Amino acid sequence: MKIATTSPLFARHPLEKAFQIASSLGYDGIELWGGRPHAYAYDMTPERIDQILRLKERYRVDIPIYLPEVTSYPYNVSSPDPVEREETVVYLKRGLEVARALGIPRVLINSGHAGFGTTRRENMKNIRSVFLPVVAHAEKVGVDIIIEALTPMESNTIFLLDDLVELIEDLNSDRVKSMLDTVTPLINYEPYYEHFEKLGDKLDYIHFVDSNGIDQTHMGIGTGVLDMRELLDLIRRYHYDGWLSIELLSCG
Repeated sequence: MKIATTSPLFARHPLEKAFQIASSLGYDGIELWGGRPHAYAYDMTPERIDQILRLKERYRVDIPIYLPEVTSYPYNVSSPDPVEREETVVYLKRGLEVARALGIPRVLINSGHAGFGTTRRENMKNIRSVFLPVVAHAEKVGVDIIIEALTPMESNTIFLLDDLVELIEDLNSDRVKSMLDTVTPLINYEPYYEHFEKLGDKLDYIHFVDSNGIDQTHMGIGTGVLDMRELLDLIRRYHYDGWLSIELLSCG
């Protein structure tokens, strides 16, 4: 397995600082945040793409996944506003093109929050209306989409494992895969092994972090309530040999 960190940890620093620190600490890779000042999709000119490729080469740090910013304004996969959804489709297509230009094999997308006063039936219809054209573009450019289930604190649409499985089945594409965030099953009272059983070879990425057992907070390994050694043993028993990313985005 290879170990990654994530560039949003360094959101107030130039991107090179993230590469410097990841390299100095021995990380194999770094998740590339699709937000300013790092790699906002519409800032990715040929010159900027070349700069990032040079950082990757200089520091010998791979980029396993690209992270378009869809968890807050102005893009939201679950939005009930058709204009916002249309703009999200265009934005995510651009993100897939950025990933291809940078040689990044995956783009991470989560469903966001649809807002209160909505219904599951309508929310799922809206989500599919965004994902279907984005998936078609992923197939065209040859980049995988990784769909992430969130916690109930972050999403009212795709947060349970079965929500995720249902959406993947509906989209029916070899380019659609998923991931395990080790906080989410604990908060949702779901067995970890079911993610491997139900997702099978669609499970293509892991955020490996500790949890307080209460909310979406991502904690350093050994600082929360999870037995991370036992969890790592489970991951190995299912012969997972991909990326483990230390995604510490909600630490105080």
